[in-house]
Amino acid sequence: MRWVALLLVLVLAGCGVRPTGPVGAGQGPIGVAPGPILYFLRAGATTPVLRQTGHLGTVREAVALLLAGPTPQERGLDYYTAIGPAVASATSVGPVRDGVVTVDFTMPLEYVGQEAKAQIACTVIAVNAQLGASARKLLVRFRSVPGVTQLTGPDAVPGAAGPSAQEPYVQVAPRGCSAMPR
Repeated sequence: MRWVALLLVLVLAGCGVRPTGPVGAGQGPIGVAPGPILYFLRAGATTPVLRQTGHLGTVREAVALLLAGPTPQERGLDYYTAIGPAVASATSVGPVRDGVVTVDFTMPLEYVGQEAKAQIACTVIAVNAQLGASARKLLVRFRSVPGVTQLTGPDAVPGAAGPSAQEPYVQVAPRGCSAMPR
């Protein structure tokens, strides 16, 4: 009988936690990914492919996988790339700074095709999203080394101080990567 009274007191007293309204907890956890999302071409469209590597890795590692091209299995599923060997060997990716990732080329930007730029930009955005960044706010900027390119036209965006050795012409990556695989 005594234990019933004790149990009744404990139930009525609760554990001392008082009710509150909803409390924000920030971003949800990011799980372990089976691999990075790379963007290849299929039937003329930039298409996401989940590369099964067993780990997510870094953005630079994902871009290195992209630059190496589709695996034989991916090629068997009709995936291909617009990134040629000259572009692949002339590409480096920087870290995210103020919501911008800069992709540097050691060749003139006009030699890098729009499909290749889309593949690189979409891969950079997708892997950053897998790592927890906001893909909607991320901007990918293509930049050529100073003095190599002479771009004109709607894709050319001069640096803040105009074209100079410190800030050559840059291009902003195209928006509109297709949906990530489920």
